Amino acid sequence: MTEKKLSARERNERAVAEMADTVMRDTRWDWMRTRRARRGIVAIMIALLVAMPVAWLTLPALAALGVIGLAAIAWWALRMSVRVVADLPDEYLDERQSRVRDRAYVEAYRWFAGVTLLAATIALIAFVVVSDDDLVTLELSWGAVMAIFWAFEGLALALPSIVLALREPDRT
Repeated sequence: MTEKKLSARERNERAVAEMADTVMRDTRWDWMRTRRARRGIVAIMIALLVAMPVAWLTLPALAALGVIGLAAIAWWALRMSVRVVADLPDEYLDERQSRVRDRAYVEAYRWFAGVTLLAATIALIAFVVVSDDDLVTLELSWGAVMAIFWAFEGLALALPSIVLALREPDRT
């Protein structure tokens, strides 16, 4: 079948299959796949997850976007360090990889829910402390909104791969 006759879905499936095959066979990034390297990448990713909202609150927007760019590079390295197992559909994984990925998502969801609930609880306590007769005006700057967005966006995207990176043993 020619490329023109393939539907967008078929082209997407073919691209995912080619990417999965390439990543699974690729040995260029094996140096990132040791436990020590994965832990280092996780530490960098966590530091950048903290730095992103701080950057939006304290730096000019262009500098904050630079921090986002660094976080994107760290996220890519994190995904490569676990062979993008967290992102691949079931048909591209063997049974063990599928189970590992599913466990990682459950744990990542628990961590994400915990962080979100902690943030909501802190926000509620802050409201109770500063409100006068249950009335408070909340004004958010563009930087504050971006800080909140990128903190949760980064956490949601990175947590499954972070869990995989920390849980997977070294391959020998």
